[in-house]
Amino acid sequence: MRRLDPWLLLSVLAISACAYLAQGSTARALAAPGFAHRQLVWLAVGVALLLLVSFADYRVLARFSPLLYVVSIAVLLALFAIAPLRGGTRAWIAVGSYTVQPSEFARVVTILGVAALADEYQQSRLNFAAVWRITAVVAAPALLVLLQPDLGMALTFVPILLAALWLGGLRWRAWIALVLGGAVFVAAAWLWFLKPYQRERVLTFADPQRAPYSSGYQQRQSKIAVGSGEITGKGLHSGTQSQLRFLPAQYTDFIFAVWAEETGFVGAALLLAAYALLVMRIFVVALAARDRVGAVFAGCAGFGMSTAILINMGMVTGIAPTTGITLPLLSYGGSSVLATCITLGIVQSIWRLRFANV
Repeated sequence: MRRLDPWLLLSVLAISACAYLAQGSTARALAAPGFAHRQLVWLAVGVALLLLVSFADYRVLARFSPLLYVVSIAVLLALFAIAPLRGGTRAWIAVGSYTVQPSEFARVVTILGVAALADEYQQSRLNFAAVWRITAVVAAPALLVLLQPDLGMALTFVPILLAALWLGGLRWRAWIALVLGGAVFVAAAWLWFLKPYQRERVLTFADPQRAPYSSGYQQRQSKIAVGSGEITGKGLHSGTQSQLRFLPAQYTDFIFAVWAEETGFVGAALLLAAYALLVMRIFVVALAARDRVGAVFAGCAGFGMSTAILINMGMVTGIAPTTGITLPLLSYGGSSVLATCITLGIVQSIWRLRFANV
């Protein structure tokens, strides 16, 4: 335990405590106490899993990444045949009374696969073949998730690719080509792929008064909740937006709004500090890693997590469109909690073995 990063563990425990308190509030509002109890169980199992994985050798996991990657792709393909339609997507597998979202674990495997692939190229800059191989490794699961369809989850694969290419030393000319290609892709997606309700979310973000009682309702109520918390908040279980059910998706996408309303600026700032500490320590691990596998894995994990945090909080406060990206560890969901903890366990393994001689 002495060789683990205590600050990373402390930040995880602090966020977990906030998650339990926030989910306790939503459970009371929805008259579903099982939400808070399940979240507590998942957090406890997640922390135990984090500690277990941290004592594994991340280099051994990287060697098995091709096999894990093939299995994850096979599971994502199988979802189209075996997963029930839930909320308009085929993203979950039922296991008894629980549901598992394989895409959460596929993202961890993808980061591991990208790190292992980047380690094959020892030169300071990735060549053309390496760039395309890394892009393909990230694009395959992202495309399968997009076809479920789950746009929010698919978008979480993009930071992994960008971080891997940046850490690999992609040349500036290639970045220009990547930006232009991304712009073309976004335009094509807007014209031919995005569903009407997804386009409406973007248009409502650009013009908040466009549809305040339909596509803009969630974000409108979220901003009211955050603002009404003021300095010290209304108190736990006392937030009017959450307790009176004005705030939709309060236990998943908009859980930060519940926390901000009930604990105010003080509570929101403390939670942000815990997230900032967590992300900072992940990047410190990336800098301290003894090899490219560790550096790329921690770098991609840190960039992916920080992007999810910023987008979710931006969505809740109205400075980013609604995308369906959840807040790591705080939003309700066992698959998300366990996948995040596995990722952090591998980061801890990288830190633990940074001075290893074998």
